[in-house]
Amino acid sequence: MSLKNLNPTTAEKSQDMTDNSSDSTGSSNSEVKKRFTVIEPAVFLIYISTTMASAVLQNQQLYQTCVAVYDYDKEVCEPMLGVIAKNETSIAIETEIQPYVARIIMTSLVISSVLPAFLSLFIGPWSDKFGRRPVLVATFSAALTGHTITTILAGLSMITPLNPWIYILSTIPLTMTGGTCALITMVFCLVSDVSDEGGKARRMFFVDGALGIGTVVGNVISSYILAGTGTIGVFATAASFDLLALLYLLFFVGESLQVKHERKESKLREFFHFDLIKELINSCVKRRQLFNRAVIWCIMFTLVTTTFVQQGEVGLSYLFLRNKFNVTLQDFTTFNAASIVIKMIGCGLVLLLLRVIFKVPLLVISILGLLGCFMESLVRSLAQHFWEMYLGAVCGFMAGINSPMLQAVLAGLVEATEIGKIYAVISSLQTLSPLASAPVYTGIYNATLQSYPGAIYLLSASIYLVCFVLVTTLFIMQRIRARKSQSQVVA
Repeated sequence: MSLKNLNPTTAEKSQDMTDNSSDSTGSSNSEVKKRFTVIEPAVFLIYISTTMASAVLQNQQLYQTCVAVYDYDKEVCEPMLGVIAKNETSIAIETEIQPYVARIIMTSLVISSVLPAFLSLFIGPWSDKFGRRPVLVATFSAALTGHTITTILAGLSMITPLNPWIYILSTIPLTMTGGTCALITMVFCLVSDVSDEGGKARRMFFVDGALGIGTVVGNVISSYILAGTGTIGVFATAASFDLLALLYLLFFVGESLQVKHERKESKLREFFHFDLIKELINSCVKRRQLFNRAVIWCIMFTLVTTTFVQQGEVGLSYLFLRNKFNVTLQDFTTFNAASIVIKMIGCGLVLLLLRVIFKVPLLVISILGLLGCFMESLVRSLAQHFWEMYLGAVCGFMAGINSPMLQAVLAGLVEATEIGKIYAVISSLQTLSPLASAPVYTGIYNATLQSYPGAIYLLSASIYLVCFVLVTTLFIMQRIRARKSQSQVVA
């Protein structure tokens, strides 16, 4: 069977749409199209806020650890804020305190993973019954609350030194509402609800673009706001962007589903309906023709494993760059922004040339994306100069395209009524990945901090290589199976 035959037929899709329209909580296209559901500006604002606050929060934790935990003078600890470059004294101090901060980051990642992973199994089905908007309002409000708490804590730290562990409080509101995972899942669900078959890909691209551009803008402006207003100004600005995003959502984005409020049970009781878990498990383990179950498991493994790498690196990349190359926050944010732009342009060109023009199979594009991830991590692990980190970004210009391509292959292997369940399992496992990746990466980084801090990227390169071999094997199996099918037809 060729990859082209993996997609559901038009008749099947039409039948699925007919079935969905008869559901008590389904959407009516004619009704939905009348509503304004352009959510991309809210996504853009929320990702500016999230990105600009994250790196500055690490600086604040370094500074508070230096002052409150290790009792150094404020003047000696000032370079930890990332505005001015480090001197020899501050370099030695930061080398001493970075393992402590790495443990705070690891703990924060673990806390923000456990509950969202559990909730993600229920949020999707619950939103099918009661709508996408309640979850979106809850997550946007939680993001605003979290950055408000961070702003208050940063203000209190100006009066008296605070233990940096207290900043974990700011992660609790978003964690209690499902985290960023729930937010993005609901955004994609809303876009899917209001788009026809031809418009879904375009709207998904716009959402991804809003997310990517918001991340770039947040990276670029954070260092300048920090230099002009200090940490309190950065966190207050982040909270302001959250407020604008929430107001936009409340006043300009309508519900994407026609929800009928006929149920007597409370919404909370409906949320924790454990029969949904049985359906999820059955969809993942049931037998399928032509070894498709094994293919699905391999794709799920690759998607979760790549997330494991990304979550392991996310909290340590800034600490690595400060330790290895003595970068300031502005250097770091500029590098992040450049890396994102390179990948956005690279992935766009790859899709245009390989998929649109030359019709290259999705698995081949995924293989090239994993190869880009491997090359980028390998170059980073061997880098001796800061410019070589930019070289790694150029070598990995296709990195990141593998995930959407694998998701597209996955969607073609299962029925439309099952894809939501499969994605829910993947989302839950991806959310749980920091539980494993944070201790592993933090432990390796702390153990090799003095001798070879780039060891974490060598681990990432090794994992990407395993995924590259696995997906390449899947593609070879697909080609062999397609040729056998053609031979049988000819015979």
